[in-house]
Amino acid sequence: MATTITEPPLGEDRLHDEDLVPPKAPNPWLAKYGRVVYGAVGLVFFLALWWWVVDSGSVSDLYLSTPQDTVRAFIDGLADGTLRSEVLPSVQRALLGFVIALVTGIALGIFVGSFPIFQRLAEPVLLFFRNLSLLALLPVFVVFLGIGEESKVAIVVWACFWPIFINAVGAVGGVERLLINAARTLGAGRGYIFTRVVLPAAIPAIFPGIRLAAANAFTALVAAELVGGAHGIGIYINNAALRYQTPQMYAGILALGLIGILVNAVMTVAEWRLTSWQRGLTNKS
Repeated sequence: MATTITEPPLGEDRLHDEDLVPPKAPNPWLAKYGRVVYGAVGLVFFLALWWWVVDSGSVSDLYLSTPQDTVRAFIDGLADGTLRSEVLPSVQRALLGFVIALVTGIALGIFVGSFPIFQRLAEPVLLFFRNLSLLALLPVFVVFLGIGEESKVAIVVWACFWPIFINAVGAVGGVERLLINAARTLGAGRGYIFTRVVLPAAIPAIFPGIRLAAANAFTALVAAELVGGAHGIGIYINNAALRYQTPQMYAGILALGLIGILVNAVMTVAEWRLTSWQRGLTNKS
């Protein structure tokens, strides 16, 4: 039995074309300031929820202070110097440990990543140490270096070194060989290839490790300061908790968070400047 296919009337497949509406162009103001607006709304919602949890009695103010009490304690701590004097030693330790880790991590990472044989030899060691908890090593640092400044800086160096080193190894080892071979074909020497080809191509892949290390610096430092010492933001928070000074405890946490935001902003600007060459060449902007 033959099957006949009926052609649709001319123009029937276009009946709905008139119903198609082009997508609306995004609001230019919202496209420009949307991130700030949404962030501000989210922050206000978070603070309101925080205040309501304490004000309604869901959580006792003995364990969680209100946002206004926390901000008041933070401002008073900066004004009378009790908080400011604890923040500065922590910043100095974290900055020193981060710089040491940055220099050694990038230098060793570039060296290992430049030689495939060293990369293969180091792989088991990297796999072991990247999964090793820092808290498990705190007693080791204390035994070898005591509870003074050396152990605290060493702990920060350890926490920051591995993200930088691992990313540097992968970044250098992952540089496109076509670029290196092209430079060699044009007569470039090893020094020129390293400084003008390998490093610029590796920096965008190294920066995630640097940003992670910057975040790890204060996390590791607070853990180190809790082990022992006389001054530091970790000691300030711990002493406030032991004395049930709840607003002061959360003021110390607030200071730590603000420092983290500042460090992240500095890392973002540094990455933006050092990787400016790739804007327009890749999908990164």
